This record gives sequence, structure tokens and C-alpha cells, in this order.
Amino acid sequence: MVVSILEYYRFRIHHNYGVYINLSNTINSYLHIPITSKEITIKEIKNDSGCKKVILKSTSKNIFAFSLDYQLQNKCKMFPFFNQSLGNITKVNDGIIFYKNGNDIFVLLIEFKSNNLGDYKKQLQAGKNFVLYLTNMLNLTFNKNYQIDLNNIRCIVFSTRKTQRKKGTKRENIKYSNINGLLISEQQCNETFYIEKFLT
Repeated sequence: MVVSILEYYRFRIHHNYGVYINLSNTINSYLHIPITSKEITIKEIKNDSGCKKVILKSTSKNIFAFSLDYQLQNKCKMFPFFNQSLGNITKVNDGIIFYKNGNDIFVLLIEFKSNNLGDYKKQLQAGKNFVLYLTNMLNLTFNKNYQIDLNNIRCIVFSTRKTQRKKGTKRENIKYSNINGLLISEQQCNETFYIEKFLT
């Protein structure tokens, strides 16, 4: 079968960027986190938090980021089918990032904490549950077969606690702890990181 050059590149674009187009069309635009010059800035909406923001740089354009936390003041509209008196049922993450690397899809669940991490594991588990649900709904809606390896769902807790990394030293590959099936790494807040470091 002869395929024109135009048709070939249309296929390549659809194949490589389809998941981002579908995510962008599925998640309401006011929840999107803008990507400017391959940089994502995730900010804490609480003014009294010591963990203000994190800048995540990338060498790739294959990224989609959003935050449900932006709409915490309006949980009833976000979760109209849940009983709002059950606090844990509306837990969300400060940021969720989808990153496509070759044929693999990675997801970073971002949490901001100060010195007290609180019940962060439940928030991360809620985020993981949401990502799996979202993936299934994308497959159903767009007739796709997106697959996310559970080991590719990474949980990053940015806190103001002093971590083992000394400021100014060269960062090695990120290390994760497997806590009840969640791959979790704690990093220093209010700093800049390359996303690719979290994927190795």
C-alpha cells in the first residue's frame, strides 16, 4: 500500500501526540497547568504554606499537566456524586503530569507539604486511583488502548523539610520508596528540577 508523505506524518503526529490531545480535550481547560518554554510551574494556593512552588523543566514537549487542587473551593461541583462530609473521598493532588517517553506513559503525582507531611499517602493513593480511572475513560471515550505500567506512576512529595540532598551538589537519579504500592520520593520544595530525573 502506498502512503503519501502527508498521510505518513499525519499518522506520526496522531500516534505520538494523540494521548495529549485526548487529555487536553477531556480535562477542562481551567484545570490545565500551562507549559511555557518547556517549563511547568506548580504553585501552592494556600498563602500560609512554606512550600510555595516548584519549577519543573523538561527536554521534551510530550507533556500534559493539570491540577484538581485549583478548584478546592468548589468541591461540590467537582465531586457532585460524593458525600462531601466524607473528607477523604475528595482528596486531590497539587499537580498531575503525564509524560510520554517512547511507547511508555509516565505519570507524576505532585504533592506540596511543609514540615508536617500529614496524611500524604492517602492523597497520593487517591491520585493514583484517579489516574487509573482517567486512563480507562480515555480508552472508552476515544476507543484507545492506553496502558500505564503501575511502576511508571511516580509520587513526588515536595516539602520544606531538610532532605539528604545538599544544596548546590549534583543530583543523582531520584530514589523511590515503595510504600504500600506507591513509589514515593520526597524532595525539597521551592526549587527547580528536570522532569526526566524522576523517570529513571
